Amino acid sequence: MTVTVDVPPVKRPGLLRRSWPWLVGLAIIAIIARSVPVDAFREAMTKGPHVLLALVTLAITATVLLTDSFSTWVGLAAIDIRRPLSRVLAVRGATYVLFLINYALGQGAFGYYLNRTGVSGLRAVGVTLFLMGTNLATLLVVTTVAFAIDGGGSQPALWWTLLIGSAAFVVYLVVIVVAPGFLARRKVLAPLFEAGLRGHAIAMVGRLPHTAIIVLGYWVAIRVWGIEVPLWAGITLMPAVAIASVLPISPAGLGTTQAALVYFCSPFAAGATVDERNAQVLAFAVVYFVYAVAAYLVVGLVCTPLAKRLGVMPTAQPVPAEVPG
Repeated sequence: MTVTVDVPPVKRPGLLRRSWPWLVGLAIIAIIARSVPVDAFREAMTKGPHVLLALVTLAITATVLLTDSFSTWVGLAAIDIRRPLSRVLAVRGATYVLFLINYALGQGAFGYYLNRTGVSGLRAVGVTLFLMGTNLATLLVVTTVAFAIDGGGSQPALWWTLLIGSAAFVVYLVVIVVAPGFLARRKVLAPLFEAGLRGHAIAMVGRLPHTAIIVLGYWVAIRVWGIEVPLWAGITLMPAVAIASVLPISPAGLGTTQAALVYFCSPFAAGATVDERNAQVLAFAVVYFVYAVAAYLVVGLVCTPLAKRLGVMPTAQPVPAEVPG
């Protein structure tokens, strides 16, 4: 006879542990808001085209999901892991709810899917690291190239940060080529060395459509709000905003994204003073975050049932058990 055994409940982290990423993000916004005129911020919040921005945000999020799924599918193929694109799409969409908690948590949930579909635990972690790393590396390279074309002089601090990051990436690639045994033999790092330069290049090229949509998405959204950021400035600056949005210190880039938008885009806003221009951009950044969270929830709620039907989400499993008598 077969009976259903419930999976034991997972111990949830305490309230403080669940809340601190939100507290960090809100603290960053509070620091920015200290120099923002309240009246200018309130006026910008009320006069913005909310309905249009909400619809545009939903469309951007859906397009991000499509390109993210394709880029992930290419990244998996680069290390010889074949999964149907439709399944990658459903699972990636289901993980978007977890991205609202933390970028790394959402990526880890995709590693869970890989483990459920035949990839060993440590290897699934390594594949997840490969996907995360090539995503961040693509953002880094795109941002560095854009700043190099622009001359890099307008933001010298960021320019040197990008150069240092790019140098570190080159060192990483050298390590991948040399493949020292004490690293290459570790199961969790094996997918990185198996990919080699060719696999990294394929994954990063495959990641370009996703990166382009993220960058253009920020630019389109801020233009819809009425802040006239030129296209070239958007192409140059928005990759840095995207990097800030995936820093794993707050949920969905709360705080870090708003700080980056204010820092880079305030010169293009309307206002007689710097503080007034900061208020315009901060209002957009806060509203856009709220609508993006709503869009991510919509995508997650649509895709989660699909992922469950595919059998790659946690459920109670029937197991054989002997019944007395």
